[in-house]
Amino acid sequence: MQPRRTAQWICLPRPTSPTRASSQPATGPVIWANWPAYIAKGTLKGFQRDSGIQVDYKTPINDNDEFLALVGDDLTAGNPIGYDIITMTSWVTAQLLDQDVLQPFGPVEGADRVISSLATPNWDPEQRFSMPWQAGLTGIAYDARRVDRAIGSIAELFERKDLAGGVGLLTELSDTLGMVLLGQGQSLNDLSEDDLDTSIDYLRSRSDAGQFAGFYGNDFMKGLRQGTLAASLAWSGDVLQEQLKNPYLKFVVPEEGLLIWSDDLLVPRGSTQAAAVAELVSYYYQPEVAAKVAAWVNYICPVQGAREAMTKVAPELVDNPLIFPDGSINEVSYLFPNLPQEVFGRASAKFAEIIEATS
Repeated sequence: MQPRRTAQWICLPRPTSPTRASSQPATGPVIWANWPAYIAKGTLKGFQRDSGIQVDYKTPINDNDEFLALVGDDLTAGNPIGYDIITMTSWVTAQLLDQDVLQPFGPVEGADRVISSLATPNWDPEQRFSMPWQAGLTGIAYDARRVDRAIGSIAELFERKDLAGGVGLLTELSDTLGMVLLGQGQSLNDLSEDDLDTSIDYLRSRSDAGQFAGFYGNDFMKGLRQGTLAASLAWSGDVLQEQLKNPYLKFVVPEEGLLIWSDDLLVPRGSTQAAAVAELVSYYYQPEVAAKVAAWVNYICPVQGAREAMTKVAPELVDNPLIFPDGSINEVSYLFPNLPQEVFGRASAKFAEIIEATS
């Protein structure tokens, strides 16, 4: 894998030019940067047909920091970055809002349909700058043919000798350190820098012991598919998709808990298409459209009413708790907190050293 680039954009100075309101006409075209395999493409055709707005859909995002390292200078300067809408994980959304590099496009029509667990985040309570695209869970995946026995906990993933050298971790700091912290019994509320340092020291010690095969972005599934990984930290939707082809692949809700997160739709300050983006987001917040996307990507659907609409799209998914979580999942799902930039920057540098040493 390529070495992960650290989040240099986090320490860039705050832009001096004001954030623009979305006063442009909704003309398009809209250039959208998303993650791979993260949309039902037929829905794009429906939007373009209904609105007359063209969408140039691209999938350049494999890792939040890696993508932001490519566009960070122009993003911070308020210049066009080549995309009108970017799909970033919620902890990044909070950082970008603090950097004042986004422009408002909402609240959009349908914003009242955001599920309660994702509505009114503290970094954007009026939903002017962001809307959840999909949400997901970070847990553990393994191929039952390649392990001696089932994996039930984070501690097992990091300590079991029969897994040594075959464990994949994620390049997202929030995913990997969040799971390390849960595995150590640490609450994710009111994290201190000492707590983070303790988790980093433990991660480094297990890396030095040879427990890990490497760190992965959206390509962790390739390692599980090819057999270079026996088990990995994993995103729920990717695993559900792969299980259609590989029934031996298991997704584990660890006994210590798992992480919940969302990927958010954002408009960079340099875009002139905020009004067109607002129309696009409103389209995807129709329950019937949201159900089609959820049926294809298999992540947590953020739209109220989509579960009822799913009865006509893919009825076998209506009761899937990894798409429409029930109480048993919600009770053991935890959000990684938004850290002060200075703390996050120092932790990122230490985390990147471990990734570099493991590559």
